[in-house]
Amino acid sequence: MSAVPWIRLDNGLEVIARPNGAARSIAVQLVLEAGAAFDPAEKEGTAALVASLLDRGAGSLSAAGIAGFFDDLGVAYAAEAHRDTLDIRLRLLSEHLPGVLERLRLIVAEPTFPGTEVGRQKGQLLTAIAERDQDTAAVSEMGLQEALFPPGHPYRHPRLGTRDSVSRIERADLVAFHRHRFRSSGAIVSMAGDFDPGRALALAASILGTWNGGADGPARGARGTAGTAPGPAARASIPDPPAPDRTIVVVKPIDGKTQADIALGFRGPRRLSPDLPASLVLNSILGEFSLGGRLGKVIRERAGLAYYVYSRFSAGLGPGPFVARAGVAPDRVRRALDLMRSTIEQIVRRGVTPGELRDSKQALAASVPRSMETNPEAAAILADAEFYGLGIDYPWRLAEMIRAVTRRDVEEAARKYLTPRSCVLVVAGPELEKETLA
Repeated sequence: MSAVPWIRLDNGLEVIARPNGAARSIAVQLVLEAGAAFDPAEKEGTAALVASLLDRGAGSLSAAGIAGFFDDLGVAYAAEAHRDTLDIRLRLLSEHLPGVLERLRLIVAEPTFPGTEVGRQKGQLLTAIAERDQDTAAVSEMGLQEALFPPGHPYRHPRLGTRDSVSRIERADLVAFHRHRFRSSGAIVSMAGDFDPGRALALAASILGTWNGGADGPARGARGTAGTAPGPAARASIPDPPAPDRTIVVVKPIDGKTQADIALGFRGPRRLSPDLPASLVLNSILGEFSLGGRLGKVIRERAGLAYYVYSRFSAGLGPGPFVARAGVAPDRVRRALDLMRSTIEQIVRRGVTPGELRDSKQALAASVPRSMETNPEAAAILADAEFYGLGIDYPWRLAEMIRAVTRRDVEEAARKYLTPRSCVLVVAGPELEKETLA
């Protein structure tokens, strides 16, 4: 593992700089604790709307001025609100780093949220919501969140909000969200690419240190490498949802659909759960390895029932869903469900085989270094690891942690998270009788 230089500025912003001279490009990622989990009540979709408006006007620059600057330099820009975070991603040639960091500081610190742009972006968001609400996969995911998380929980509402909640958002709500959530303290800027790390850190400090009236420069900030990484920033506390005391069945009928999407979900781990590596191996064995793990072998290959089938979990500041997913013809839903349940119960009761454990561990451990090969991936992974308090060296430690997972670790994770009699089942698509699915 190579040490990754970093610096924490006096304004609390942490900057990571991983050099990679293989290409003349640089990837930059800014991560803020400003995702959908922090949307105001009854105005869900605020974070998504803020993300779409950051480059629509900032400081004295108009949307055209910002777009023209990026276009002239060939800079790729994107901003998106996720569940916990709001991320800004940039790709650029190395010689343009000073100017791009100046624009990044302006965008994140001084967005103006022009009224005409707010109206336009709200319209686009409402269009995206209308399309989402006709997508069986998206509807099943939303139904799962709504059933797993109680009213008022930060993870209950959809990331884009609803038609009603977005319609209620005003410009003042966007300004307030920016004022409360866009803090330099606890934010992370991760850079990967063709630069001298010392110069890149000094440049970032001189430009981004002025955000929120922060640092005078790198000499006053903490400095180090991955081996002496800073302690994690304090993050928001996301509560555990109550575990279902029975199987909850939800049917979401959508007119005109010919496919049913199944989501069979359980309360999964947090990102900082000690058994996260074991959960990764469990997920691989259940529904990810090769053509879909055991679920793929049983439901798709042998029974020929599913258009797709897989499992996944989304661990964040709070516990996310651990879910098995499948897309099937409506008349095959019951059979597919029976096989999903029996496959999960077999892992819980009988465990996993030595071959499954060996193959999944090898595949997962080998995928970790590959995920750091490109600059955008490296910048994103380092920022993500540091945001969640895992440490800058986590991408290198993770492979060894996966190799150390035992069969007992995986089976304990299965018993903890895959609780067949305490789960949520959501089926979206043509109308089905709820009673036939229980």
